[in-house]
Amino acid sequence: MVALQAVLVLASFAFVQAVFECGNHETAAFVRISRARLDGTPVVVSTAGHDLTCAQYCRNNIEPTTGAQRVCASFNFDGRETCYFFDDAASPAGTADLNPNPSANNFYYEKTCLPGVSSHEACTYRSFSFERMRKTALEGFVKKSVQVGSREECLSACLKEKEFVCRSVNYNYDSYLCELSTEDRRSKPNHMRMSDQPVDYYDNNCLTRQNRCGQSGGNLVFVKTSQFEIHYYDHTQSVEAQESYCLQKCLDSLNTFCRSVEFSPQDKNCIVSDEDTFSRADQQGAVESKDYYEPICVAADLSSSTCRQQAAFERFIGTSIEGNPVASAQGVTVSDCISLCFQNLNCKSINYDRTSMNCYIYAAGRAEANVKSNPSYDFYEFNCESQFGGMALCTNEGIRFIVNTKEPYTGAIYAAEKFSTCSQVVENAKQISITFPPPTISPNCGTVIRDGKLEALVVVSLDGVLPHQVTTEWDRFYRVSCDVSTESMAQEGAVVVTTIYDAGETNTQVLDAGTPPPITAVLSFLDAEDQPLGKAAIGDQIQLVVTSDQAGPHNMMITECTANRVGGEGDTLPFTIIDNGCPRYPALVGPVEQDFDKNRLKSDMKAFRLDGSYDIQIQCTIMFCAGPNGCPPSNCLDSGTNELFVSHGRRKRDVIDSSEQQTAETLSAIIRVLAAGEQEEAALSGNATKDSYDIELTGINADMLCLSEVWFVSMVVSMSVLCLLLSALIIVWGCASIHRNPKAMPSM
Repeated sequence: MVALQAVLVLASFAFVQAVFECGNHETAAFVRISRARLDGTPVVVSTAGHDLTCAQYCRNNIEPTTGAQRVCASFNFDGRETCYFFDDAASPAGTADLNPNPSANNFYYEKTCLPGVSSHEACTYRSFSFERMRKTALEGFVKKSVQVGSREECLSACLKEKEFVCRSVNYNYDSYLCELSTEDRRSKPNHMRMSDQPVDYYDNNCLTRQNRCGQSGGNLVFVKTSQFEIHYYDHTQSVEAQESYCLQKCLDSLNTFCRSVEFSPQDKNCIVSDEDTFSRADQQGAVESKDYYEPICVAADLSSSTCRQQAAFERFIGTSIEGNPVASAQGVTVSDCISLCFQNLNCKSINYDRTSMNCYIYAAGRAEANVKSNPSYDFYEFNCESQFGGMALCTNEGIRFIVNTKEPYTGAIYAAEKFSTCSQVVENAKQISITFPPPTISPNCGTVIRDGKLEALVVVSLDGVLPHQVTTEWDRFYRVSCDVSTESMAQEGAVVVTTIYDAGETNTQVLDAGTPPPITAVLSFLDAEDQPLGKAAIGDQIQLVVTSDQAGPHNMMITECTANRVGGEGDTLPFTIIDNGCPRYPALVGPVEQDFDKNRLKSDMKAFRLDGSYDIQIQCTIMFCAGPNGCPPSNCLDSGTNELFVSHGRRKRDVIDSSEQQTAETLSAIIRVLAAGEQEEAALSGNATKDSYDIELTGINADMLCLSEVWFVSMVVSMSVLCLLLSALIIVWGCASIHRNPKAMPSM
């Protein structure tokens, strides 16, 4: 009997090792369950500091106290600093059980082996890759369903999805059905359902700054709550000099999926956390020493909005403003409500009903109206001002799109590629609207029904170019959508969705992650007709172009360019023309543009040169970003006008998305820049270093022979020797003549 027990123990130990030791083509990652704790006796207890450190110990099977090798299957975390390590896991992955009623400040982390994904794709730089909710599913937003062989294959499928941003999955343990969704429990909380089926819901915790708000990037704004905190949960801490640096820490955070920030104005302590008031509703409250911030995804065009403070909104919990709303929306999230405020130019504040998820927009703030206590409401004061607002409302007739402007507006709204059949033109108006019907009612506006949503592509003509259907880079493009269910389409204002959309990126070339190196590109100079240039005159309009056979403009960015003098005498210093992705002198070198028609990056520039040489060399560093998200643009500031503009370079201070792959290459090209009348001097000068271009000589004899210094010295020496020989012959001839005729000598 004892021998049988020993065999069972050894078999159990071997099973644990087999499950929690990942293979060569697997990545060790963690799935977290909040408000959960594994029962039993831990093999090690450690005050490691935070869950990220504990995850690294467990992932590498290292005992924190001694550094010895020990198989780790899971750990409990107390939300502050202590971790409890186990060599077993909760069923069905292991044989242990989870506590049925743990306190709120308990977190359970379970190691899992994800097949076919890299450590970056599984975001192993974070403490966990997915958050699990048991016996729960998100209904109504399944983008793709796949049959898999295991839960791990389902999670890997979400991380590897390229057609859309997979934000969450439902997994059925009996049918092995894996459902991938573009929404999650925060964006669609009223669509979460408890289930009696063997189904679990998983949040993707590997989203990045670039895709956390959706496929097109979206916009993040901060909502501030003064003197407030999440209790008993501290994560990444640092000391920051001011509030703005702390908020930037959240945006740039790599090790933490930042869902909230706490900042202390007194001691400058900055806490970046992956928890928020949604996940810790019962663990939050007032505190005198901290201010609390949450980043919110806003589905609105923010380019014409200016904010007076770091946070776009200030929230007052349990209060509401009195008065009549100027707009409302029912059954929406806080994110949708904030989007509606940005789109309504009269918005100064918001009442949000947490119980019914209703949104009310007001044209007054605390200074103009009374604020009263209201336990089921939160009041939001708007700290920004918008000059232009685009708004989409879902109605039973289709999508109603409305544009509001502060100043009188002359222009048009129309369906892309459908101006003749679906457009609305106004002159000197402050509001313009048009309704896009479903394709079942009319095909005139080019609407489509896709994945349960009615979609339209809308163009707002702002460029002043007539006719209005001539679209330029100054026009705005929006992709708008509404759920087509009867419930959401029956009442106007039921859903608010407007997403800024760049029409130039409809068919971008995608550089797949894992593209084998080297990824190469070419830097060249072209004229206005796209012809190669070897020389130009000062002030000529030329193009700096980057092309690649492997990557399109979507997957390339210029990080830095410098000009150097080639040849000449004396000291020379590099002249930086593009720094941190932005042009230093926009009047001389323009922003980097994505030219999708010709599959390249380009920058318009005026030819210049550095004193002392006719030739300059431009050297640029090009970064390649693999994956469907490509390279994000940089927001650059024009020092002359103090206006922001976009350049498709990259700021060095931005944290590059580690779930994608990047490589860099340094390219260079040389051009000769001449002033009027300098053709001859350029041809005769000796400072040219390359013959990669043809130099046309004007006013110079084509038979002229230019000799090198060695040949020139040799010829001078030879002529000198020849002259000496001639002189000697003349002297000898003279002496011989004197001897033959001595009378010819003059007398003394």
